[in-house]
Amino acid sequence: GAMAVPEDVRTVGWYRFGSRPGSLSGSAVLSGHVDDRVQGRGVFAALGDVEPGDLVEVELTDGTRLGYRVRTVERVAKDALPADQLFARSGPPRLTLITCGGDFDWTTRTHTENVVVTAEPAR
Repeated sequence: GAMAVPEDVRTVGWYRFGSRPGSLSGSAVLSGHVDDRVQGRGVFAALGDVEPGDLVEVELTDGTRLGYRVRTVERVAKDALPADQLFARSGPPRLTLITCGGDFDWTTRTHTENVVVTAEPAR
């Protein structure tokens, strides 16, 4: 019921039980860290700065690059993340990027929100 995020803040993780980037249907979900106290800025440190219409590229392990056009950028409370929508394996092809956002809660030692970017294949 949870997606593991890579320990290395420079690495992007892929939800392997969902669609793959480039699939003809469903959401390919990638996640990464915004930052880490020890490792510093994460691979998705600037994810909250993207805007609808921006181009995002995904490089696959074979070197192929896939282009996606950002449709939405949302900030969602951690406890309100619509997992059934974000991780859907059906519907139009899309890319979903997720990282932490919002304030840092020192009691729980995590950010209060997630930044969720959805994008569709660039034509």
